[in-house]
Amino acid sequence: MIRIGLIVPANNVAMEYDLYKLAPEGISFHSTRMKPSKGCEPKYPGQFKKELKETYNLLKNISGIIVYGRTYGTHKNIDIIKNVINKKLIIPEIAVMDYLNDNNINKMFIGTPYIKERSIEESKYFMDNNFDVTGYDGLNKVYGLDISNTEENEIMDLLNRNNDKIKDSNAIYLACTALPTYNILNKIRSKYNKNVISENSAILYEISKILNYKFFIPGIN
Repeated sequence: MIRIGLIVPANNVAMEYDLYKLAPEGISFHSTRMKPSKGCEPKYPGQFKKELKETYNLLKNISGIIVYGRTYGTHKNIDIIKNVINKKLIIPEIAVMDYLNDNNINKMFIGTPYIKERSIEESKYFMDNNFDVTGYDGLNKVYGLDISNTEENEIMDLLNRNNDKIKDSNAIYLACTALPTYNILNKIRSKYNKNVISENSAILYEISKILNYKFFIPGIN
């Protein structure tokens, strides 16, 4: 059994199930929940570091691989996260970039569950890292529970209204670990004939790289 430690925001109720459905037999996830901060960004970095350390201490003996399961705002706090977690660390946004870079994919469409402001920020982060974002759109959701309750048709409607922007891309990226994607990745790939990566499927991709263990990942295999 391969055990993976998972730090999950308390209001994210989709990530764990998504990962279990995406992962092959023999990989298990062992999660500890962490208090979410407003906007997913800590107001007080010192307090955030203290809480993260307490959470990490509950997981550090379980696995040599730790997934930090937040999305929005994570890149702003990456130095703190890396300072606290001294094991193999998976940050979903970085895992997405690793997948895209490893497969020479530069042009991407970004779909998010977020409000416009957050969707713009997510897009800008990838553009600042030299990716060509052909377009972006969001579902205008703010709260983790609302995002975790997203239905397949909501995601498909978002993509359908952006057909032209998707046509110009080489891949579709679905942001946010709280967005349930396991059952829709292959459907999107079949429709658009493009690789589809979600934050949760990117976590599996990064695990496969760390372990040098190849297995099927929906949307990209």
